[in-house]
Amino acid sequence: KKIDFTFIKSTKSKKVIIAFHGWQGNKNSFLPLVKNPLFSEYNWFLLQGPYKVNNDTDRRSWSYEIEPNNWAYEEPKAIIDHFFQNEVFNKFDSKDVFVIGFSLGALVCYEYICSMDQPLGGIFPISGFSRNSNINLNPNQIQTPIIIGHGKNDAVVPIEKSIEAYESLKAASANVELKTYDAHHNIPIKMLTTISQKIKNIT
Repeated sequence: KKIDFTFIKSTKSKKVIIAFHGWQGNKNSFLPLVKNPLFSEYNWFLLQGPYKVNNDTDRRSWSYEIEPNNWAYEEPKAIIDHFFQNEVFNKFDSKDVFVIGFSLGALVCYEYICSMDQPLGGIFPISGFSRNSNINLNPNQIQTPIIIGHGKNDAVVPIEKSIEAYESLKAASANVELKTYDAHHNIPIKMLTTISQKIKNIT
């Protein structure tokens, strides 16, 4: 399996944003952000989870159940790793790479992106959760700005999940911030502004 994606090229910036959608999303989930003036100057990789949900081509996931409550981990990780090595790092310097993950996509940030060898420009997990209380932070990612966002009224993923992730990363000496806001299971404009300022200010 390979990751299906849409690449949107920019002539205005050498920075690239890689977007991991949530459960049942697809590569078009982040399309509105590409057109948002806050982000329109950047290159984008809009990724699509390799696994169909209920055999529906438009509803995607980053993992699948091997058996009830036992989700595949190694195979998705290998697929994501292949994408980064073959599509991202031969086009962009790792410090110019920024990763946004929403919900299940934030889990990808915690489970895989934080453990990558190459130091990134920034990691932004939103409304997400981690499988483990200890997130495996690669030493090369210690300086990488990580901004976690979560709505206080999120009924899908409790805000406590982001607090746990924040505390785990803080304990690993990560350069991490936690932003909470009056919102549900979504990405409010306040969080988008924070992310966009962070990307803009990193040289």
